[in-house]
Parts: sequence; C-alpha cells; structure tokens
Amino acid sequence: MSEQEAPTLQAQFAATNGDHQSLWKALWDNGTYLPWDRGQSSPSLVDLLNDHPSLITPSSSSQQLTALVPGCGRGYDVLLFASHGLKSYGLELSSSAVTAARENAKTSGLNPELHTFITGDFFTKNWQSGENSGTPEEFDVVYDYTFLCAMDPSQGLREKWADRMAGLVKKGGVLVCLEFPLYKDLELPGPPWPLREEIYKGLLENVGFVREMYVTPRRYLESGEGSDMVSVWRRQ
Repeated sequence: MSEQEAPTLQAQFAATNGDHQSLWKALWDNGTYLPWDRGQSSPSLVDLLNDHPSLITPSSSSQQLTALVPGCGRGYDVLLFASHGLKSYGLELSSSAVTAARENAKTSGLNPELHTFITGDFFTKNWQSGENSGTPEEFDVVYDYTFLCAMDPSQGLREKWADRMAGLVKKGGVLVCLEFPLYKDLELPGPPWPLREEIYKGLLENVGFVREMYVTPRRYLESGEGSDMVSVWRRQ
C-alpha cells in the first residue's frame, strides 16, 4: 500500500479504540506504510554529537558509555551512537522492526559488538532480562525522537514515559530529546501528537531531570524544519 492509498495515521489510530501498541506493531509487521522512516539519523542529532562531544565522552579511558534509543525503527540513531564508540541499544515493540534494524546494521561497517537490537515494551523491564539479561538496567545516554510524540496524551502515557526515563537514565546521565512536533496545533489529533517546550519541562523536572542545554538545530529533517528544538536533560 502506498502512502497515497493508505489511510492517514490519524485515521488509523482514531479507529483503534485506544489499542495503539497493537497498531504500531501491525504497521511495522505489514511493512508497507512507514511514513515516519526517513532513511537516516536526524541531522540535528548528528550535529549535536559533533558539536558537543562531552555528552558522549567517558570520564576515564577504561569506561565505555552506553546509549539507548527506544522506538529505534531501522536503527539509524543506534548506529550513530555506535559510530561514536558507545555500546548502543535499540528497542522496538515489533520484531519486524528489530529484524529490519539488524539487516540495516549489517551494511554499516561497524563492529557488531557495538550495537544490539531488542524486541520489547519500553514500559516494562522484561526486555532487560531472560535472553537479554546482559542488557544494562540504566544507560549513560537515552535519545528520544518521534517516540514521546507517538503516545496519546489522553491515555496518561506521557507521565509513564517520564517515570520510565527516570529509571533508565543513570544518575548523572543524559536524556537527549529532539522536541517534535512543536509546530503542530495542540488541538490536532496524532500521531504525531503535538508537544511544547513546557510539556517536556513539566514532565521531566517532575522526575528529577534538570535541563542543561536547549539549542536550535543547525540542520533538520524536513518534517520538523524550522521548529524542532534539541534539549539535553541531566538526571540528578
């Protein structure tokens, strides 16, 4: 099904009666309509890591930092962190997405030991146990882009997102948010559900994060051009 033939994401989600996780999984499993996949890491994240290397620089030569990208899709951002030497993990609800990410990683030329892709539910700890028992419980860096905005605010998921982030980021570690979509009217349906700077602040300050950086990107993906902001939150 082409993008022109497919019902809009908003229409599909409006018809689910709240069972959004099943629809996200089905969209990946069907594999025919993935309008959020841009085929690359966001240039805004690329520039952030290049311009502020201290965010991903270990305090000692013997330390290797860890990164997590929930809702990683085909893993472009996971591979970006891995290219900077971080042991990087991608999490996806759909096993089809994880398979696609692993296939994509094969073409990256990176050491396979630097990237791991896991099927699991962000809101539980099940994906950090069993066959994935070597997965860290906490990470030095967690990255969110098109993840929070995929959650219907009427279901209370934003507060759960913030609580879970507080449990996943190490004390002293950072949560990097590419804030999107800031341009969208708050009354419009999602996904993506509209967000604002004050929403991020309210959610994250309430669970022990302090914002230490808020910057206008030099480059954007087309979908957020001119409106996205990058925020970096340190967990206290």
